[in-house]
Amino acid sequence: MSLNFVFLLILFAAFCHAGWSTIVKKSGNGLAIMAITSIIEIIIFLPLVFTVPLPSTNIWFFIFATTILHGFYRYSVITSYKYGDLSFVYPIARGGSVLIIGLISLLIIESNISVLGVIGILLICFGLFMISFLTTRKFNRVAFIIAITTASLIATYTILDGMAVRRSENGFTFIYWMLLLNGIPMLVYALLSKNGLRKKNSYNLIDGIVAGILAILGYGLVVWSMQFIEIAYVSSIREVSIVLATLLSFYLLKEKDAKKRVIPSIIIFIGVTILYFQIK
Repeated sequence: MSLNFVFLLILFAAFCHAGWSTIVKKSGNGLAIMAITSIIEIIIFLPLVFTVPLPSTNIWFFIFATTILHGFYRYSVITSYKYGDLSFVYPIARGGSVLIIGLISLLIIESNISVLGVIGILLICFGLFMISFLTTRKFNRVAFIIAITTASLIATYTILDGMAVRRSENGFTFIYWMLLLNGIPMLVYALLSKNGLRKKNSYNLIDGIVAGILAILGYGLVVWSMQFIEIAYVSSIREVSIVLATLLSFYLLKEKDAKKRVIPSIIIFIGVTILYFQIK
């Protein structure tokens, strides 16, 4: 498969993820949107359950681990958006995850990350953090702590998923079972919570359906891409979504200070461009 095509898939995944995050924030009931996202995942993938082979025994550990981590991640996202603007919380969570993934990949998983690759990753992280702190008038400690927690969860499940898809005999098999199961914890929580699906007139069903489709494309393509490109590079390149998300937060969510995001966005773009030329 052409690496240029894989790069374009990552950019498309970034667009999907930005749209998903904006819908969750805009909805007013992120828990319900998350639940509908999980339902959409199940509706799409469950009919194929008898046609997709089971993953090998050693891959089930990764599937169960990432299912639990995705549940905590989705809950953490909802919680963080309650305490801070999307333009503050989202860049910290994504930038922190890129930094953690890059460090772990460099030291443990991947030894072929170039010096320019490291520079590209650091530029993306720097740009992400700039967006967050330049557009924040008052530092929100609670939102910051939750965002860092979210970053740790993102980094952990991304690394596990990248390792699993590479170890699988068939990458699609892992992605299928991962996407089928990882929404179940949040769906169960949302069904039990009085603030979830049972809270009528607090969410838009169409928004939830769109979010579900975007979530599947946004992460499924990322995991697929990690078969061909370094995990640290994939996780960094997809953060071009932050540029899209901040634009969406300004135009759709009416969050201010859009001009302050121009320079950080350029820095992120430069970092992504550097990584593009490091893909082999």
